[in-house]
Amino acid sequence: MIAIDLAGSTAVVTGSSRGIGREIALTLAKAGADMVAVARSEEALRDLGEEVARTGRRFLALPSDLTVADAASEIADRVLVEVGVPDILVNAAGVIVRVDPPDIDVTQFDTVFALNVRAPLLLSQALGASMLEAGGGTIVNIGSLAAEVVTKASVVYQASKAAMVQMTRALAMRWGPSVRVNAVGPGYIETDLNRDWLCNAENRSYVIEHTALRRLGNTGDVANIVAFLASPLSSYVTGQHIIVDGGWGNP
Repeated sequence: MIAIDLAGSTAVVTGSSRGIGREIALTLAKAGADMVAVARSEEALRDLGEEVARTGRRFLALPSDLTVADAASEIADRVLVEVGVPDILVNAAGVIVRVDPPDIDVTQFDTVFALNVRAPLLLSQALGASMLEAGGGTIVNIGSLAAEVVTKASVVYQASKAAMVQMTRALAMRWGPSVRVNAVGPGYIETDLNRDWLCNAENRSYVIEHTALRRLGNTGDVANIVAFLASPLSSYVTGQHIIVDGGWGNP
């Protein structure tokens, strides 16, 4: 078995207080990476810090609301001062507003795009510049199956994830060969974000019937692919959106 070894590296993970982001943070720490965790909830970050400490890795919590325009630059400044240039950035923070046209309003639209598109771009820009100067690094964005095919997710969410994926590809072309930029696109993963929706029997049946593996995904399914992309094992992979969906639409 080839093990993922991130010893000696430092990773910044946004949206790390719960769900997929939290699982990614723990998976990278278990693989040997020191962790900088970004999320709004200070309490959740403390809980995550206790788990990371049990892996023997260093931990820095940065409570922040990434929908605020200046948050990305403030986070980057603290990261560079307190831990130096990171080796890995994972943009996992995201939001979905379950409202569709003709009822979506400007505030809802701006909220989704602020967190799902603007924040990853600005944080990638701020930390990516330092990675370029340092000679290397890797960025992994959490995209979505809904960026590639139409699902039952809200229209604005799908549009935001499609924008993130194209941003990933464009950055990869501009920042190669020293900085690799990829995305991981989860299909239907059971998390706090969508658990209520999936508790609806009709919705759950719809997902499972359209999934070749006949099950929902779990956060570990996504985190393992992120760890691969963050590691030297994927050194010839950039500009990709790797879908983790259990074979959606191919039963």
